[in-house]
Amino acid sequence: MSHDDRVAPGSGALTYAMLTAEARRQAALPRPKARGRREADVRKVPWWRVRTLRRISGLSTLVPAVICAVLVLVIYALVGDSSLAPQALLVLVVSVGLALFGGYRLRSGGGATARALARAACEPGPVSKRYALLYDPPWGGIALLVLYPAGGGDDVRPEAVLELWPLPQPQPWFPGQRRLPADLPVEPAGHLEVRGRTDESAMGVPWIDGRAYWPKRSYDPDDLKGEEGRALMDRLLVDAGDVEAIES
Repeated sequence: MSHDDRVAPGSGALTYAMLTAEARRQAALPRPKARGRREADVRKVPWWRVRTLRRISGLSTLVPAVICAVLVLVIYALVGDSSLAPQALLVLVVSVGLALFGGYRLRSGGGATARALARAACEPGPVSKRYALLYDPPWGGIALLVLYPAGGGDDVRPEAVLELWPLPQPQPWFPGQRRLPADLPVEPAGHLEVRGRTDESAMGVPWIDGRAYWPKRSYDPDDLKGEEGRALMDRLLVDAGDVEAIES
């Protein structure tokens, strides 16, 4: 089998049976258990109250930075100690820089992306899919949901791969904690519902057990045939140790 055939959606190596077996293998690996904090339900609250959507939009950077800058100015004005000027100026410069960065993200597409995801997550008519949850790389990597049709057997091919935003970490943070993966609190394989996925917008929002998981990007079948998608599938196949499927 050629390299392209091995990693393209039509290859036998990418069947539901193969990737669910790899998902279960990864789930059994010894790995840090940094469970993410459960977020507000976007169906019940405004989008900006959902922590991941705030981070996507830039608000999670903009708002604290603005508050910090205002507090520095107020405290310096009340204290009036000139010896504090260098430190206050440094904190103010950093805060203003972060505020500008957060504002840029908000205006340059982050806010629109967060709102679009919130709308998609609340769309009616969810579509049932099967999934395999994998990490790239297996230990502490990016969470990927490989989507399959709800029907069919073990030989069906993937319809898409959703790369997910990391789950929010519990607070307070401790040294090194933010570098740990936030494992998804779901089974390595099962059923989910996708809301907001259309022919024009392939990146819908998956719901598993009443909880939304926010996609960062989507690999559709055509993307999986491209160089980046082939590399992604190749890594998952190598991780699975499926030497026979690779060399056949």
